[in-house]
Amino acid sequence: MNTTVPNFSIVIPCLNEEKYLPLLLNDLSKQTNQDFEVIVVDGNSDDKTVEKAQTFAKKFPLTIKVVDKRNVSFQRNTGGKLAKHNWIVFMDADNRLPNYLLDGVRYQLAKSPNTDIFTLWIKVESAKRIDRAVEQALNIGMEVYNRFGKAAALGAFIGCSKQVIQKISFDERQKYAEDGMFTAAAHAAGFHFSIFKDPNYYYSLRRVHAEGTLYNFQKAAVLQMKFLRGKNIYEADYPMLGGKYYDELSAREKSYFERTQEFIKTASIEQRKEIKALLRRLF
Repeated sequence: MNTTVPNFSIVIPCLNEEKYLPLLLNDLSKQTNQDFEVIVVDGNSDDKTVEKAQTFAKKFPLTIKVVDKRNVSFQRNTGGKLAKHNWIVFMDADNRLPNYLLDGVRYQLAKSPNTDIFTLWIKVESAKRIDRAVEQALNIGMEVYNRFGKAAALGAFIGCSKQVIQKISFDERQKYAEDGMFTAAAHAAGFHFSIFKDPNYYYSLRRVHAEGTLYNFQKAAVLQMKFLRGKNIYEADYPMLGGKYYDELSAREKSYFERTQEFIKTASIEQRKEIKALLRRLF
């Protein structure tokens, strides 16, 4: 149980995020409560990510750490070690935040004083039916995992007390589901995990849009099945490619029909049966 009054160290791992990171930092500069610091851990970007981040140094306490290792777990762990405050929030660089988000989180933590690690439900900045379906699927998915005893959160937003990060690290070998493994490990170590339905942050769907919605969900489903069954997913094909990758994909590369065919060819009959069985159980 963590009973300290929340003030936050916000850790943002990034790579080639000159387009999106300034939007998130601007959202942070407008928070109704400014009792926080920001730690940007950059994976030696090829663009102007660091220069653009530096322009916010006068708006809130800001630390920028450039590392040579382009590994989101390593970058999160590095930021966690630099954190000065009693609560650490790991955010993706392409998140967007309402102005009251941190005050809303403080309110939820006050209501749930036994919480040690937490995440939030997401929203998407889109009225498209398929995007809203993705939003619902991700929120419901977190709840379902929690019901199954698998404390899981999206890496786009995970908050935890300093006591958690002092005992549990993100697994730097993992290329996929490192976020769920972190929360599961914390839960297994006796820390209390909470999912707050409010406030919400805006979750970026650019990976889903760039790679194709159907392909992305199918690919994730196979990896999720391995994760749920406790299998090794160290060699998962889920690279950290940085912000520019998703903006620069050609129309051909974005074709989800093409990628769906690749998935169907490579997925085993056993994997397809497992996915269908899981979906029948849940829905």
